[in-house]
Amino acid sequence: MLRSTRRTLVAVALTGTLALTACGGGSEDTAAEGGDSVTMWARAATSSQSQALVDAYNASHDTQVQLTVVPTDNYLQKVGVAAGSQDLPCLLASDVVYAPDFISKNLFQDLTDRVDALPFAGDLAPAHMQQGTVDGAKYVLPHTIGMSAVFQNDVLLQRAGIDPAVPITSLEQLAENATKVAALGPDVTGLYFTGNNGGSIAFTHFPTVWASGGQVLSEDGESATLDDPKTAAAFQVFNDLYKAGVVPDSARNETGATRNEVFAGGNVGYMLASNSVLETVDETDQLKIGVQGIPGVDGGVSTFVGGDVIGISSSCEQADAAWDFLEWSVGDEAQVQVYAKAHQLTVRTDLAANEFSAEDQRVQKLNELVADGQTPNSVKFGQTFNDPQGPWLAVARDALFGDAPAAQSLAAGQDAVTESLAP
Repeated sequence: MLRSTRRTLVAVALTGTLALTACGGGSEDTAAEGGDSVTMWARAATSSQSQALVDAYNASHDTQVQLTVVPTDNYLQKVGVAAGSQDLPCLLASDVVYAPDFISKNLFQDLTDRVDALPFAGDLAPAHMQQGTVDGAKYVLPHTIGMSAVFQNDVLLQRAGIDPAVPITSLEQLAENATKVAALGPDVTGLYFTGNNGGSIAFTHFPTVWASGGQVLSEDGESATLDDPKTAAAFQVFNDLYKAGVVPDSARNETGATRNEVFAGGNVGYMLASNSVLETVDETDQLKIGVQGIPGVDGGVSTFVGGDVIGISSSCEQADAAWDFLEWSVGDEAQVQVYAKAHQLTVRTDLAANEFSAEDQRVQKLNELVADGQTPNSVKFGQTFNDPQGPWLAVARDALFGDAPAAQSLAAGQDAVTESLAP
């Protein structure tokens, strides 16, 4: 989430001073003597995964990767300043939603031939690869996966007479089940989600539109399609649940900071959230956690595939050494023995089922959902949907919690969101 002033600084750095070629001149920070060391930047939000990969790689390779972890809120500004002086690290990670913007500013080298030569190229997370591909040229690889899903408390479901093992087949069924859970008592919440964070709302609610067969953006990412009836139908389900008290009023003010803590209390039946739930919420006698994909109004399933991508920066003069790390990072050893062993999600669909995910079917379920997910592709996604000063947050909150029908609220915000997305 970025303040508008910070976004302006980044825009100036990325657009006013940047004219990079495929492999511009580097700096002392970018290329170490001897060619046996390459630098890498990653944002703090995904640093644990990045560090695990770097440690494992450095322990088994002569080339060494020097990782710098940058505070997430400062990442875009730091990248913008470094890009302006052609002082980027060799390996540059990015929140996947910002990849189209980074590519449009020539921050990455073209990796098409290298990627296509991978024997598992077709198994790399589809949504991430789509984000990093422009006019057929591939600029990034998947680095980490963060994804949205429905998390359920099997204890409460059983109390409400719902078999937690039976898959939810539609958003309408989720609404019915959540209503049954809420009927257990005034201290029980049927459905919970983040309602005061534009990026989080996109992360958890866009999949209901995709699963319904709709879209929220045009194919080129330069305009909104909030007036799509399928978008309105999905948001109306949540609006109805809020008015019925199944979604509590506290969800209106939830920024995501306490979302997992609320679920950990054991009084929430269903929650739309990220896979971080499995990493941060402990099970108790009152809480047994199940996982399901996010359904559409009448069926289907989808997820918002977030996380990070990574590429070789335009400043890098050691592309071969940088690629050695990238190629290894998506290989079987790294994905299974580093990521899967730590119960992290793999970035390859062919490794969804592995010896470690078999120990926790919930992790395997999330791995399998990657193939059904999407990531919104727009150069202006961040300023439109993630920035609290952008137009999306107010529109989304009106659609989810307002007195008017969701269709009316979404249609009223169509022009403002489209204007923000326009190049």
